[in-house]
Parts: sequence; structure tokens; C-alpha cells
Amino acid sequence: MAVSQARKVALLALVEMEKKGAFINLSLRELMRGRRMKAVERAFATQLAMGVAKMRLYLDYLIERLCERRFHRLTPLVLNCLRMGAYELTVLSHPPYAVVSQYVELAKEYGHVGIASLVNAVLRRLSEEWQHIPLPRADEDPIGHIAVKTSHPHWLVEKWIKQFGFEETVALCAANNLPAPLCIRVNLRWTEVELVERMLELRCRKVERARYAPCGLRIDTTMEITKLPGYKEGLFSVQDEAAMLVTYVLEPKHGETIIDACAAPGGKTTHMAEMVNDAARIIAVDVHEGRMQLVREAAIRLKLRSIEFVVGDFIEVAKQHEGVADKCLLDVPCSGTGTLRRKPDARWKKSQQSIAELTALQLRLLEAAALTVKRGGVIVYSTCSLEREEDEDVVNAFLRAHDEFEIEDASAYLPTRIEGCRTEEGFVRLFPHKHDTDGVFVARLRKVG
Repeated sequence: MAVSQARKVALLALVEMEKKGAFINLSLRELMRGRRMKAVERAFATQLAMGVAKMRLYLDYLIERLCERRFHRLTPLVLNCLRMGAYELTVLSHPPYAVVSQYVELAKEYGHVGIASLVNAVLRRLSEEWQHIPLPRADEDPIGHIAVKTSHPHWLVEKWIKQFGFEETVALCAANNLPAPLCIRVNLRWTEVELVERMLELRCRKVERARYAPCGLRIDTTMEITKLPGYKEGLFSVQDEAAMLVTYVLEPKHGETIIDACAAPGGKTTHMAEMVNDAARIIAVDVHEGRMQLVREAAIRLKLRSIEFVVGDFIEVAKQHEGVADKCLLDVPCSGTGTLRRKPDARWKKSQQSIAELTALQLRLLEAAALTVKRGGVIVYSTCSLEREEDEDVVNAFLRAHDEFEIEDASAYLPTRIEGCRTEEGFVRLFPHKHDTDGVFVARLRKVG
């Protein structure tokens, strides 16, 4: 039986992720670039590789109970063969005979007879026994129960249980394993939401209005986004709805000078320009020239001319723009724990230590932003993190050192009322499981002194 091209590509991408720490989506794109594959094969390769990357802990838990001592000696090639087979059997419910046959052949092609024999034995047992393998009990080991069942790192589950409680953590982790909606932001400088909606209805399986952002649409399409009508003409951009709402909280106005401190890839920068009809001075800052090029390209495609591009470390750039800004958007580098459903392998690339390192940088960037705004000016601080250390704790540490700033109710600037998004302090926090958006934190601070 010939092994499907999709399974070969998925296996190679997963091994590359394991050995080199590569991002699974980039590995898939590179591997598929030089191969002739039908659309259905590309879709299956993506589903398989992304699914295995996401559910790795759960799959390993099952496999380890069948391999026992041998588990920790398995090579990345063998282990990912087993993970893929386990994913097809347990998550996709594919027929056991076909699954086992495919992975035995795959093991022969990339390994040897001994490896094929091991894969055959483990997957046969798994197909018969996996539903009877007990998971950690919620009443005895709540952290292990959620971590294994939803395939999230134990340390992160433990943090979330302390912060949100057991039931909320269960719901959040479950939501992280569901597909994220595909959202687009209509460029209201050049068109209207209804016109783009009607245009895309002809090419998409489903088009509907966004839940909260007036400029947003949710679409379901099998086409590549860049090939949809209106994309090249600059009529819309891809952006999660939560990210759109951050710009509404900033409330850019005509004639203002606005600094976007960490601008790349440019979604919020260009949204500002669209909201003011290209009639503000918008200074986009980013430390990486390559990433700044993405902002330039977005501005050109969207036909926006009000954006200035500054490449450099914002902490240094801020000293050159002291007191010039009416508003400063500070969308800081963060752990991204609010975006795990979009990045299936990201949950394994984070740690408590990396969060601690980020918070120090975030506070320095907020200090720099304070230099740039005029009296009466506004800073909007945002992350796509769900961690207090990066969110409330950073803002509160800043406020303790800067009594010239005060908190404004960020939820008051949202374009529509969103249930359960306002925190006690007046910040906005959105969740995948509550709002069906990326997890986002937003604080609005005004300089009053």
C-alpha cells in the first residue's frame, strides 16, 4: 500500500519541529512548496501536522502506557509516526486497519523493519485499548486531568487554575483546541462592510458580521485569502476581532499625532489610519527592518499615506519624540497565551521563565511610552496574553511610579457592549472561551499631570 503524500509531509514537518524547534506552519509551507499535491492532500497534511503538534501531550500519554520503558528511547521519527497514527485513531476516528497499514509503510520508508514492527505493535494495541486507558482523575489530580485531556503544559494549567478557577480553565483549554474563526477588517476608507460582504458571499462558504467590531466580517472559505476578490485592491485585511477592538479603545481622531510603538506586522497601525480617513500623523516604530517592511507593504496595499516608518528600539526612539504624541499604542511583545488556538505548537515553546523576562521588557516599554505623550494624552497598553504578570501587574507597577497617569475605563470605548469583558480595575480582557476571540488584555491610561 502506497503511503499518502500528505502523511509524508506531515511527518517530516513534525520531525523538523522536534529536532530544530521550527514552527510547524512554516515547515509545512516549505515542504509543500516543492511538491505537487492536490488541495485535499494539502488540507489533510495541515490538519494532521497541526493536530499532532497541538495534542502532543495527550497522544504521548496514551503511547507511553503502551511502550512503557521504551517510550523515552524513541527517536523523533518513530515517536511522530506513533503520534500521527494515534491522532488518526483517537481524534479523527479513522479505520484502524487503514491507519496501521499506512504508518507501518511510512516507518519502513523512513526507518527499517524493526521500527515498522514497533509501530505496527503499538498502533494495533492502541486501536483496541485507547478508550480504556484511564486519564488522571479530576478529583485526585486536577492539574494533570486538564493538562492531559486538553494537551496543555502542566505549569500553564496550574497558573490558570489559580487565576481563573478549575471550571474556567477547563473551558479555556477546550476552546484552545477548537478552530479559531477567520476574521477580516473592512477598509472603511475605501468601501463599506455591506459591499465587501456581498462580494465575498459569491466566493466563500459563509460570510457573517463580526460579533463586536463594526468593521469586521467572519468568513469561511477554502480559497487562499490573498486570492479572494478585494484583497489585492486593499478592501480588507485579515485581523482577529479582538485586535480590531484594541484600536477602538485607542480612539484615534483626525489631526492627532499617534505613535504605534511596536507596529509590525501593521494590523493596528493601518486600522488607525483607516479610522481617521488617513488624516492623522501616525508614527509606526519597530525594531526589525524586515518586520517593518510588512507594515510598509500593508500600507501600500491599503492605499494609506499618513503613516511614517521608524526602524529602531522604541526605548531609544521615545527619547527623540518626547511629548509629541496625543496617543501612543503600546501593543507589547508578550507570551501570546491568548492565541494558542491559532498556533498549535506555541504552547510547548513557552515557560514561566520566559514570561518573567517579558514583564521586565514590557515595563521598560511602558516607561518609554510615558515620555512620548503630551499632558492630556493617552497610552493604550495591550497584550495577547492571559497572564496577570504581563497585564495588570505591569500596568499597576507603572502607575505606582507615575502618579501623573490614571486609569480610564477601557470598556467605555468599545464600539459595542461586550458581556464579561470589563475587569474590576477598568481594564478589558477578552477570552477565547467566552467571547470567541483571541485572548486580549487592554488598558487605557491618561496623562493628567
